[in-house]
Amino acid sequence: MTTWRPSLPSRTATTGTDLRVFLLAGIATVLFTRWLLASTGYPKLGGHGTGLHIAHMLWGGLLMAAGLLVLLVFLGRRVRLCGALAGGVGFGLFIDEIGKVVSDGGGYLYRPAAGLIYLAFAALVVLSRWVVRRPGPPQARTARAADLALTGVVSGLTDAQRRSALRALEGSSRPVDLALVRLLECVEPTPARPRVRVPDAVRHAMARGRTAVAALCAHRVTLSAALTWTVLQGAVLLVGVGRDLVAGRLRHEPEWGAVIGLVVCSAVMLGLAVAGAVRLRRDRVRGLELLRASLLVDLLAGQFFDFVVNQFSALTNWLVGLFLLVVVSGALRRARQADAGVQRGSRPRKASSVSALS
Repeated sequence: MTTWRPSLPSRTATTGTDLRVFLLAGIATVLFTRWLLASTGYPKLGGHGTGLHIAHMLWGGLLMAAGLLVLLVFLGRRVRLCGALAGGVGFGLFIDEIGKVVSDGGGYLYRPAAGLIYLAFAALVVLSRWVVRRPGPPQARTARAADLALTGVVSGLTDAQRRSALRALEGSSRPVDLALVRLLECVEPTPARPRVRVPDAVRHAMARGRTAVAALCAHRVTLSAALTWTVLQGAVLLVGVGRDLVAGRLRHEPEWGAVIGLVVCSAVMLGLAVAGAVRLRRDRVRGLELLRASLLVDLLAGQFFDFVVNQFSALTNWLVGLFLLVVVSGALRRARQADAGVQRGSRPRKASSVSALS
C-alpha cells in the first residue's frame, strides 16, 4: 500500500499563458486608467469639489473577486482565461491607487506611486518566470496531463493539446498514467470553428512583416545600436546628475533616495555594458551575457527609481530597454546555439576499423 506524502503543488497545464494574460491586462489597465484620468481632469461623481468619489480601487477589488469566484466555481480553458483577464484588470485598478494607501499626503498623485506600481509588476514578472521554470514534483507531468484531460472533458482538446498530454505520459507504466492515456484517447476533439478567410495579400504582408522584424532584431547593426544605447544611457545619466549636483539644481529634489538609487543602478549598468563590449570580440557569448545583465539591472532595478523620479514619462525608456533586451536575448540564444554546434562538430570521432588497420 502506497502512503501519500505531501509535496510541492503542481502547475496547471496553462500556467504560462494565464500568467501572461494576467500581467498584460494589469499593465494595460494601469496605463489606460492614468491616461483617461489625466485627459479628463480627474472627474468625480456629482460635480467638481463636492462630488462623491468612488475610488477605482473598489472596482478593482470587485473584479479580482469575480475572477477568483469564476476560477473556484467553473471548469474549462476559457473560464481560466476569463478569470486571468478579470483578475489582471482588477489588479491594475487596485494597484493604480497605491498612492492613497502608501502616501505622505499626496494621495493619488503621490510621486513614488509610479515606481511602486512598476516594482509590483516587475516582482510579478520575476515570480511568474520562476514559477514556470522551476522543476515540479515527480508527478508534475501526470498532473498536467490530467489537467489537460479535464479541460478536454469540458471543452474538447485540440490535436496539439492531445499530443502534448500523451507525450508527457509516454513511456510510463503506472496505472494512473495508463488510465489517463485511455481517457485522453476518448476525449472528443474541440469543435471545428468556421475559418475566416484571410486574403493572400494580407497573409503575405504579415509574413513579410514578421520576417523583416526578425531580420532587424538579428542584424548586427541593431545589436551595435543596443550596445551603444546601453553605454550612452548610463554615461549620460551619470554626467547629467553630476552636472546638476555641481550646479545646485538638486538642492530641492524631494526624492533624493531615488536619485541615489538611479545613480547606483546606472553605474552598475554602465560597468556591465562596458565589460560586455570589451569581451564581445573575444568571447561573444560572455559579452552578450554581460550586456543582457546590464539591461536586466536597468529593467528590474533602475527603472523603478526612474519611475519614482520622472513618473510615467519614464515609460519611453522602459519600452526602449525592453526592446533592447529582446534583441540581446535573441542574439545570445543564437550565439549559444552556434557554440553548441561548433562543439558537436569538433568532437573527436572513433577511428573506424579500416582506418585503424591502415
